[in-house]
Amino acid sequence: MEEKRRFVRIDWPVVVHYKTLEEPATQDQIVGSDISEGGLSFTVYEKLLKGTNLDMEVQVPFDSMPIFAKARIVWIKKTGEEHANVFEVGVEFIEVDPEDQKRLKMYIKNEIKQRRLTLE
Repeated sequence: MEEKRRFVRIDWPVVVHYKTLEEPATQDQIVGSDISEGGLSFTVYEKLLKGTNLDMEVQVPFDSMPIFAKARIVWIKKTGEEHANVFEVGVEFIEVDPEDQKRLKMYIKNEIKQRRLTLE
């Protein structure tokens, strides 16, 4: 199967604060992973709809300043037991401040470099 992603993804724990922009608005703080310059995935404990827009703050390791972004849910899948409300969602960033985008790109690039050095 051919990889269609535009950005390299890394499994990297990040703290995500999100708020839905649609009514009724919901918000939560959770730990996400699998991040790239274009988006990330994380677990939620409520069913959100594909296409839902989010205001997000992503706290990356080793930095006190979060990455601020607007994002859209592009996929959602149930991961919990039948009656549990546990879902994995994937979001794409639709608006990121250019300075935050540069920082995110640098963090990911540095993390990939560190992981390669560790393997050598």
